[in-house]
Amino acid sequence: MLAKSISSQINVLIINDSNYMSTLLKDLISSQTVRVCDIARDGIDALRKITVQKPDVILLDLEMPRMDGLTFIEEMVKRGTLIPTILVSSFSQDGAKIVLDALENGAIDFVPISQLNPENMTILKETLITKINAAAQSDPQKAVLEKIKNLKPKRKAIVSPQAASVVVTIASSTGGPGVVQSILSTFPADIHAGILVVQHMPKGFTKKFAERLDENCEINVKELQDGDLITEGTALVAPGDLHMEVDSQLKIKLVDGPKRFGVRPAANVTMISSAEYFGMNTIGVTLTGMGHDGAFGMKTIKRRGGKTIAQDEQSSVVFGMARAACELNAVDKLLPPDKISEAVLEEVKKLVTE
Repeated sequence: MLAKSISSQINVLIINDSNYMSTLLKDLISSQTVRVCDIARDGIDALRKITVQKPDVILLDLEMPRMDGLTFIEEMVKRGTLIPTILVSSFSQDGAKIVLDALENGAIDFVPISQLNPENMTILKETLITKINAAAQSDPQKAVLEKIKNLKPKRKAIVSPQAASVVVTIASSTGGPGVVQSILSTFPADIHAGILVVQHMPKGFTKKFAERLDENCEINVKELQDGDLITEGTALVAPGDLHMEVDSQLKIKLVDGPKRFGVRPAANVTMISSAEYFGMNTIGVTLTGMGHDGAFGMKTIKRRGGKTIAQDEQSSVVFGMARAACELNAVDKLLPPDKISEAVLEEVKKLVTE
């Protein structure tokens, strides 16, 4: 690919499903030297638009419906196109594997946007413009190799011997509380896995929800507290209005970060961080609910070699989250709740005996 002439305007395609973020990015980067040629709402939309618009640079989100950012990069490269692509995402820059995945697949740079307050908008604008200018002048193949060299995964910490070696992450929303209870109530007290539950509920309701589950289950269930270790036979429920993130010591970190797909806690945060540290020993479960939360998380679990299960349409009050996961080809099994319980226990047994 020939480098873009410095004297001409750089055409940028923004790929982001959020109207707010797309408008913000367009306002920040539009100038005499940078022009937003189009906006795509997901990877499928973008693949059509790059053939028409032929952008010089792409600003790409990772979490999107229908086709996520990683799949978009893979598809673009498969088609013989490698447009310099910059990730613009709320993921951490300090070595998250999901960022490395994107860089290895063809993205050439990364701009974190976890803090969108007025004080750092000027810095964000300058960073974006600088990176867009550099990307337009780059050879994508060489830039990819350079970025991989400079961005390494975090070192593993020494994990407590009490920590579980297998984790089950459950995403649930509309119509989900009863389904979560029906599944957890079948788990034996000595299940060789820790369980993380993200139920979309307002602040103040999740503690009572966890207490009710604890009364009706053999396993221990509690609303998690910051720093809780993931242990066998215990289900930790994410508190309302806080993200539940797994850290390198297999402990839980509560994060008051931006909402994902309009929700906090978001299952994507929990699933992606679980997959980062538990790898193939991660089992993802997405239940009834509206929206797209959990789909990208399930995709990430599959990429790490874990197993994914979703509730089928017939038994779902709202077949939204599970459908979104299916659209990303992120579901190994589509089952009713009673079969989900059996499948999870079977997968846990396989993992601890292998």
